[in-house]
Amino acid sequence: MSSTSFTNATAASALSLLTGSSKALERNTIHVAAGRNINEAADNAAYWSIAKAMESTGMALSSAEDASGLAAATADTAALGMEAATGIVSEIQAKLILARSSGADKNAINSEITQLKAQLGTVSASTSFSGENWLNAGAGATPGVKSLVASVSTGEDGTTNVNTIEFDTGTTTLTSSNNAADGMLTRAYSGTTGNGSPYEYYMLDAGSTTPAPATAKEIKISDATTNNELDGMISATNSMLSSLTDAGAKLGATASRISANTEFVKSLQETNQRSIGRLVDADMEESVVKQRSLMAQQQLQTIGLNIINNRAKATLDLFR
Repeated sequence: MSSTSFTNATAASALSLLTGSSKALERNTIHVAAGRNINEAADNAAYWSIAKAMESTGMALSSAEDASGLAAATADTAALGMEAATGIVSEIQAKLILARSSGADKNAINSEITQLKAQLGTVSASTSFSGENWLNAGAGATPGVKSLVASVSTGEDGTTNVNTIEFDTGTTTLTSSNNAADGMLTRAYSGTTGNGSPYEYYMLDAGSTTPAPATAKEIKISDATTNNELDGMISATNSMLSSLTDAGAKLGATASRISANTEFVKSLQETNQRSIGRLVDADMEESVVKQRSLMAQQQLQTIGLNIINNRAKATLDLFR
């Protein structure tokens, strides 16, 4: 009787060990399949909580990267339009200088200037991306400050903060259908020429609700245009070119800043992913070795349990 009790206790102990090994093998198999040591809070509540918070930050960073990409595209588009407009105004100035030469056909030159001005209007109106146009202000619109998403950060209390880059489109507006003074090509430029003659000219008439001053004239020439008037137009275009160059520099600097920030956000995302991996990912080499060890252990314990059961059966057979 004591032998039978001993055998039953041994079998129960072996079964308990086999059950533990089977559960350990099952857990390790899940870790290997998922590639993670921590799949739920029960595995390690502290690490699981931190990893979940970091995953949320990663999603926010991904959204910030997408928004930053849109901002970069908008800035690049505006910079391209500004560069084109600067080139066209330079051509117009060259035509005006040519018109000042003796025997120049001013009517023919004006025809070319008219075409170039039409091209300027097209550049201003069509330089848009995803509905954003930083070069043209439509009817009733006023240029203003745009907030561009740069990145996101998490405060000590867990709140998510959106960091932005501010850009004032008032510094890049070429044409305005609302107020001519808002556009670099629709506002009037005044001053005096080298010989003391006053001038006041604007490049384009956009039909603005608030037009350029009545004393200002649109840049266009004819055979009746005097050299003094041409000098005034050349001086006005020179002022326009200075404004366009400054605007182009601001756009370029903003585009460069957005691009650098996009790369930084991308790097933050990669770092965030690596950090999550360090917390929850399984060491696959170690996990595979452990898997094989647990399988071998389970097989040996199964064999041991079978031996114990067979011995118990043989003992019982002696009393039959």
